[in-house]
Amino acid sequence: MASQSALAVAQTPSASVRVVPAELRQLSPSISVSGQVQSHSTASLSASVEGNLAWIADVGTVVKEGQVVARLDTAQLSLQRAELKARVTRAEIALKQAQHEFERLSAAGDAITREQLDLQENTRDLARSDLEIAKATQHELEERLSRMEFRAPFSGVVVERVKRAGEYAAVGDVVARLGGNGGMEIHLFLPLRHVRAIRPGSVVTVHVDGATTSAPVKAIVPVGDALSQSFEVVLDAQHIVPLPAVGALVHAELPLGTPQQLLAVPRDALIIRAEGMTVFRIRNEKAERVAVKPGIADGDWIAVDGLLTPGDSVVIRGGESLHDQDKVQIVAAPPI
Repeated sequence: MASQSALAVAQTPSASVRVVPAELRQLSPSISVSGQVQSHSTASLSASVEGNLAWIADVGTVVKEGQVVARLDTAQLSLQRAELKARVTRAEIALKQAQHEFERLSAAGDAITREQLDLQENTRDLARSDLEIAKATQHELEERLSRMEFRAPFSGVVVERVKRAGEYAAVGDVVARLGGNGGMEIHLFLPLRHVRAIRPGSVVTVHVDGATTSAPVKAIVPVGDALSQSFEVVLDAQHIVPLPAVGALVHAELPLGTPQQLLAVPRDALIIRAEGMTVFRIRNEKAERVAVKPGIADGDWIAVDGLLTPGDSVVIRGGESLHDQDKVQIVAAPPI
């Protein structure tokens, strides 16, 4: 029986594992967050005067800066414009007559009394005031008419029609929303405890549309939200190629400190067991269990503190079923 047991041990196949060497790497603490691509130029076009909506551009319409996006019905105001134009003309005629009469009386000399001249002067001044009031009312109406058209504050595209033609728009009602074509930004929200770790100009790794790129921190809003305990970070995304679509979700990794040279292993080398975090080191074709304490993580690598040295081969595949002093067979590992 003893010989059969020894023969069984000798015939036990070695576990196949993949290994990579532990390395000294420049690692910096970072945080992974999700965000969204937004346009720097977005606008909600709201009514500053009330009226019925006569026309509005379709969703997807490309507009240039200053181009009309929507228009209120101006039929009633057009009638008022004609009336005010007639009032201004009437006031101009009245002023002209009053001025002519005042000049005639002034040239009469002693033929008229001072009281008559003062009365005509007052009549002329009142006619001038009436003309000024009529012109001011006319200008007010023209200004109101100009606000009956909703013009694009920048070049972009109509992304939403909040109201339709024929609907009534009160003062302050949003009738359409416009999105810009440029000035792309990525908006992220980070835990408030990191507000002093992020700095404008820091380069951030960004994963968007299946590609990995980088973008600098454009601005920080160091005001925390009371409920979420988070603050906003804005990245400049206008140099990302290809330019991501507005509304696209992104994944970003933000640095939280200066890089440090630390002993690191791939994340896949860490094995969590009841006795703690371990890695398996390969020596003489046998697995040695080494207890480690994880530290700073940077991408696929993580710093560890334990009885490891640079160059030690650590298992990254096949370590889940290993035990201390198990025999192993090393297979080729892909580059890390």
